[in-house]
Amino acid sequence: MKSKFPGYFKLSESEIKKMWGKALFTFDANILLNLYRYSDETKEEFFKILDKIKSRIWIPYQSAQEFFNNRLKVINQQEKAYEEAISSLNTIENGFKNSRQHPFIKNELLDQFSKLSKEICDQLASSKSFHIKRILEDDILNKIESLFSNKVGEEFSEEKLIELYKTGEKRFLKKIPPGYKDSNKKEESEYNIRKYGDFVVWKQILLKSKDLKQGVILVTDDRKEDWWVRFNGKTISPRPELIKEFQTETNQSFHMYQSDRFLEYARDYLNEEVNEKAIEEIRELRELDERVRISRLNKERKKLRESAMKERVSLDEEDYDEYEGEVFFVVEDMPKFNGNNSDAFLIHIQKNLRYPFEAQEKGIEGRVFVQFDVDKYGKVKNAKIVRGVHEALDNEALRVVSESPKWSPGLQRGKPVAVRFTFPIVFQLG
Repeated sequence: MKSKFPGYFKLSESEIKKMWGKALFTFDANILLNLYRYSDETKEEFFKILDKIKSRIWIPYQSAQEFFNNRLKVINQQEKAYEEAISSLNTIENGFKNSRQHPFIKNELLDQFSKLSKEICDQLASSKSFHIKRILEDDILNKIESLFSNKVGEEFSEEKLIELYKTGEKRFLKKIPPGYKDSNKKEESEYNIRKYGDFVVWKQILLKSKDLKQGVILVTDDRKEDWWVRFNGKTISPRPELIKEFQTETNQSFHMYQSDRFLEYARDYLNEEVNEKAIEEIRELRELDERVRISRLNKERKKLRESAMKERVSLDEEDYDEYEGEVFFVVEDMPKFNGNNSDAFLIHIQKNLRYPFEAQEKGIEGRVFVQFDVDKYGKVKNAKIVRGVHEALDNEALRVVSESPKWSPGLQRGKPVAVRFTFPIVFQLG
């Protein structure tokens, strides 16, 4: 069966090891653009791994073009992010200084907060200034150039691209991956070429693999369903159609990773130390992007619904699946604890946490990561340790999470659904 349906079978340990030892690593534009969004520490971790496999990295021409088309936009977005962070801190501080609203804040504590807030704002302003300089003096771009010098694919001719656009249109109608999820992208051009970007990347990867007679590992932070199999809110594997097409066209192996998994596997198969904080940061950024993506989709769906009501036409049922029984990581309206966001739950935990005597005696500290679901009724269920420190601390973390009061459940398209969280619970002495 595996020979006829290769995309439905998980790679064996030996197959993964072989690919990490011989395959060509190729990167989508979003991987390079996200380097501008990482902390310096995480960025260096990523560059360290790229240096390790420098002889086997390559990017399609289309990916490089999309990187340059969006680079300044991403830099500008980060500048705004710094400004918004500074503004938020100033708003919080000014709110605390209003004694009529916050009579419980002692002056001594408020002074400490103001001092810390100023230090953070100063650091953010300094980082913002350094980030803006990248418009003209870009250290990240220079590093990317040094890594990918002479490792960018050739541009397709205009005739070849027009041929691909016509083929892509036929594939999109049949929902053959990749790229059909971009079919609604608009651009003022004869062929509306923007929506074919992923398909062009795919074809350039296939061509490179055939030329080199070499398998490919694609690293991408694109999470759309025309690249990945997704089930119950989880990304499971590359689309089986992609794996089959790749093997049929090239007679080579193909696999995909998102950036955090890429770093994790690099640790295992390249024998490189990778800071766990870097992996956590990348995952947090991905969750943030997912929230933004869902928010954008909801706005688009709202417009569609409004348009449908006006024209009295029914919308395609596929756009409005109800996801009943699934567990999500991100939804339109995230669960709330005591009417607030999940940060309020962390405060609740710290108030109710009882430091185990055994751990105190032995001076044991650390962060315990607990995963749990808030079901559609607002109850906390399925709590488990995903990374522990010590049995006593782990058990206490499970206790305080499992005894949580009810939440307000998360909502997806107006209906309550189950949402999964992973929280770090800090045990610190002194």
